[in-house]
Amino acid sequence: MQGATDSSESMGGLLDIVLGAKLETKIVLVICAVFSLISWYIIATKWWEFRRLRAQRRAFDQAVLRAHGMDEREQAMAALGVSPFAEIVRSTTSFLGDLHATMQRQGVDRSGLSLTQLEALMMTLETEVGREVEVVGRMVPMLATVASAAPLLGLLGTVLGIINAFISIAAAGTGDIRAVGPGIADALIATAAGLAAAIPAVIAYNICTARAQRFEGELERLAQETIGALGREGRL
Repeated sequence: MQGATDSSESMGGLLDIVLGAKLETKIVLVICAVFSLISWYIIATKWWEFRRLRAQRRAFDQAVLRAHGMDEREQAMAALGVSPFAEIVRSTTSFLGDLHATMQRQGVDRSGLSLTQLEALMMTLETEVGREVEVVGRMVPMLATVASAAPLLGLLGTVLGIINAFISIAAAGTGDIRAVGPGIADALIATAAGLAAAIPAVIAYNICTARAQRFEGELERLAQETIGALGREGRL
């Protein structure tokens, strides 16, 4: 009971400090709060997105496991819906289909791909990988912006609070705690607000960057495996 009372008093005291802060400190706190909300929105969005990608990867692996050969793999992709992993196979199928149609119109009879056509296929898959990675990487740079800007905003609030403390000392003619207390409180709460916004953003940025890189590696390996499967079936 005593602990709950102390916690309530602490929260009340913190609220009093925020409400009693100088205007410039309140502005810093509001900006830090906005940064924090943006950061947590991106964190929640990316958590859901990477969770969805893991589910899509499992579904793709199961579909490929049941497929024998590229033809069955292509048919299995239709049931996966929107999936970056399925898009790699679909891009390959689309490229080969367009190439086959073009060769038929030109009267070219060749079962395999020339070196130039193989390079074009690889460039097509690289483009698809880059497009999917770009989608996954959206909003992540904003986390880096919050992580770098929020501590500086907190530092700005700290400096302003210290300046106000010295102004109070000059006005009161004494360094009594009642004169410097409000300025020091402003400085500390601004510092805390900046760190509270920056720390989750730093952690989330590192996690999202690592997962995006792992996702890119998975797509690149999948593209290589798809080309390898074509080679094993004599379609290159």
